[in-house]
Amino acid sequence: MRYVVILLSLYFFTSCSDQKDKIDKTIIPVSEVIGSGEVLNLSDFAKSVKYIPLETNDSVLIGRLEQAMSIGGRHLISDAPFGKASQYYIFDEEGNYVTQVGSIGHGPGQYSHVKSVDIDYQNERILLEAIPKCFEYDWNGGLIDEKVKLDSAGYYTFQTVYIGTDLFLSTISSRKNREFKAFLYVKDNEGLKITRTYPNHFQQKKVGIDEDSFGTRDGKFYRYKNQVRYWRSWDDTIFTFNEKLDLEPAYIFDMGTYKAPMEWMSSLQKDYAQAGYVFPQRIIESDQYLFIHFNCGRHAPEKYEYEQEAVGQGVRTKHKLVNVDIYGLFDKNSGNLILMNQPVKHKYLGFRNDIDGGPCFWPKYISPKDEMVTWFTADKFLEIYEQLPNPSAELKAVAEKLNPDDNPVLMVVQLK
Repeated sequence: MRYVVILLSLYFFTSCSDQKDKIDKTIIPVSEVIGSGEVLNLSDFAKSVKYIPLETNDSVLIGRLEQAMSIGGRHLISDAPFGKASQYYIFDEEGNYVTQVGSIGHGPGQYSHVKSVDIDYQNERILLEAIPKCFEYDWNGGLIDEKVKLDSAGYYTFQTVYIGTDLFLSTISSRKNREFKAFLYVKDNEGLKITRTYPNHFQQKKVGIDEDSFGTRDGKFYRYKNQVRYWRSWDDTIFTFNEKLDLEPAYIFDMGTYKAPMEWMSSLQKDYAQAGYVFPQRIIESDQYLFIHFNCGRHAPEKYEYEQEAVGQGVRTKHKLVNVDIYGLFDKNSGNLILMNQPVKHKYLGFRNDIDGGPCFWPKYISPKDEMVTWFTADKFLEIYEQLPNPSAELKAVAEKLNPDDNPVLMVVQLK
């Protein structure tokens, strides 16, 4: 009898282990974790933190930092003041100003509006998709090429990225139809020409959707090392472009009953705070993790009011909003998703910074070397610093040299 018990125990243990191993690690189990949450410490995921105050001088005064991307030990910075065209700058690893990238205007080599930026790390190029052309620069800010962007059939491009040698991908949209969701362009001596279209299988007709809304404008690319991912908030799939440039699933959201209908996502008027839906708003990826910014509607457990500034028709106004955002960390190795509680309740989201006692952290950019970056305006950094009970020597040194009107401060975190 004792041997039978042992055999049954071994069988049960083996069966449980097999079931655990059978977990589909491409499924992001959102529906399983809604209502749960925990505070995560930065030290459990990262090994170092550093702060880089961007140099302030008469040549570069950043009104609103929108992007910060690493390029070979330097940082590509975009300044996007409210109601004005974006301008791009390069700073070195210590935050010293290096050069401006292109210029705003209507002359040769100039652009009036930048819609997206991408980095070709292998060939050390910067791509600005601008109006009226696409511009390529080297990592020193020198102009390599400018090509006319050829839109087609009434479609409008939102974001363009490198996908190969002289090949470019664009997310697209149209008020008239839903036939395509992306174009592949090839560069030749005359410009950029469409060489492949990607059908929009989700919904090709405007059924129950506001006539003035863009149907596929929600399509987004993000780069994970040398791969390009494609996703939309109303889809349940994160796609990747394979070697044949076909779209194939990389990860799938299991939203369950929390999935938002496309008609609601596409409508012009919707109450995010009261809705019973959950959907991703932003995704970035490292070697081990997906960092996902969710809108959780009425299911958000730590809602709070805040003010947001906006500019319309040249008038700057403030609006009161309700925060229903939750950050989630998906472990690609285990298939586990953790929703993150606020480390400072009703004020800050992200990781509790237990490495140096500094600001809470959530990445806005991840480099191919798993270097994560976020940023703070100088006045916000000083405000946070004044509330820290035990700031590190590095934080103190940064704060003592900083004025509220200075350029922003980068916070750079290296993952383990």
